[in-house]
Amino acid sequence: MAIEWTDKLSIGNEMIDNDHRHLIKLINAYELVISQKKYEMLGPAFNSLEKYANEHFVREEMLMDAVHYPHRRSHRDAHNELLKSVREKHKDIDAHKNIEIEELSDFLRAWLLDHVIKEDMLLKPYLVGGRHDGLTPEL
Repeated sequence: MAIEWTDKLSIGNEMIDNDHRHLIKLINAYELVISQKKYEMLGPAFNSLEKYANEHFVREEMLMDAVHYPHRRSHRDAHNELLKSVREKHKDIDAHKNIEIEELSDFLRAWLLDHVIKEDMLLKPYLVGGRHDGLTPEL
């Protein structure tokens, strides 16, 4: 089942929201590869995802710096952990290790949606309506 963009995923910044939309498309493309059993395309699908995620994280971190987001260090750490996990999965694919496809799919969905919902939403008050010092923003 494809992930669909909804306004609930918007953090209120067009550049970042567009990045998130594109990441959803990449994950949906991966899911299509799986559903069509084109396993030889897993590596290239992960290449695209890893490359774009890295570019996205750079943009997001620049934005966090620009708005003086107080939790940017821990957010950067989360980005690094996510990229590390993606690289590890990608290495497993390239090494033709026995990979549980459903587990990989769940990982990618959680990777994107958990990060956007749990981490990026904390940025939203700093992007729309001014900065707040509270740890838990009103969503």
